[in-house]
Amino acid sequence: MDSLKNKLLVSMPNMADPYFSESVVLICEDSPDGVLGLIINKPISEMKVVGAGLKNKFFKDLISESEKIYFGGPVMLHEACVLSENENAALLFDISEKIKLSNDLDLIQKILFDNKHPKNTKLIFGHAAWGSDQLKNEIKRGDWLIYNTTEEVFSMNPKLIWGSLIRHFGLDKLNITGIGGVS
Repeated sequence: MDSLKNKLLVSMPNMADPYFSESVVLICEDSPDGVLGLIINKPISEMKVVGAGLKNKFFKDLISESEKIYFGGPVMLHEACVLSENENAALLFDISEKIKLSNDLDLIQKILFDNKHPKNTKLIFGHAAWGSDQLKNEIKRGDWLIYNTTEEVFSMNPKLIWGSLIRHFGLDKLNITGIGGVS
């Protein structure tokens, strides 16, 4: 299988996992050690599973009210990063020619507290990670579809991206059985 880096994973409509149901994941790294990705279409305020585990009232309030913060996946939820089409001072690495990943604190604060936060940026807490063959097996089992472009990361409403990509593959979430796999 070719590298999944800089591609989108689209969960199948029958995905039951509460973290990954109706998810679109941008793959940031794909190596022999495993795969790392960021869910790009779920505001963290919609993730009841996340809010239930928070003890700090400030973060609980911030997360429950903010549409600016995204749930990137169930791993390392206490760490933030910024997905951006802009050059940033504290660049972690290039995901693609256009998309960058940063942990620049000034940029994070602008996104959180300025009404006019930078265009084409997403503040993301947590990430998704798979072991060396884990994701390949999930793809073979039919849990994920692979979309070969990342144009939709910033250009499409996060609430609409999953449905749009599912329809791109000719699927309709209302016509899917609860059984995994693709034939």
